[in-house]
Amino acid sequence: MSKLFVLCFLFLTSCAQLMKGDEQPVIQFRDAKTFKTTCSGTVEDWGSCYRKAKRTCANGYEVTDRNQDSRGVVREMIFTCK
Repeated sequence: MSKLFVLCFLFLTSCAQLMKGDEQPVIQFRDAKTFKTTCSGTVEDWGSCYRKAKRTCANGYEVTDRNQDSRGVVREMIFTCK
């Protein structure tokens, strides 16, 4: 019984770590107003890319390019601050 409890505990702890995940960074791209970010994997989605762009650009932004692989796992967005 205690082995089952330990296994369940380890499983739940590892799931919590996967759900928390680290946010992928926003990097400067081409010039001072253009940035690139990725929101890949199972932890982040397109919404997290848009939230990062909103946090980066105080006066709004414009998406200049969006790329996604055929499986929908790798997502990348380039945006320019207004």
